[in-house]
Amino acid sequence: MNALSDKAEYAQGENPQLSIRLTNSSATACTMNVGTSAQSFTVTSGSDVWWRSTDCQTEPSDLEVTLEPGQTVSSSAPLTWDRTRSSVGSCGSERPYAPGGGATYHLSVSIGGIPSAGTASFVLR
Repeated sequence: MNALSDKAEYAQGENPQLSIRLTNSSATACTMNVGTSAQSFTVTSGSDVWWRSTDCQTEPSDLEVTLEPGQTVSSSAPLTWDRTRSSVGSCGSERPYAPGGGATYHLSVSIGGIPSAGTASFVLR
């Protein structure tokens, strides 16, 4: 499983598009829930957690898929990070924006508690 961003660098005011890619590297078919109810996207800068897709998620859904041996699938539609700090208590209020100016951020993802193999890094200008 890999975390993906659509670019390595984003201009001021440009929002990162985040997605996930799954590969079945086993010799047998694998069925799992890959819906938003099982997904978690986390954006960090250093040890500072800036955003979690689950903090303000509404109407999570399930989606069972079967991956054949060697098959790779990617998110059908990316998630957009609005460059703000999230928390469960901030969903209905104004949230602070992440600093740009060349700051580096990292995306990690998990599905069903299984973490991605590393992070995708990107820069905010």
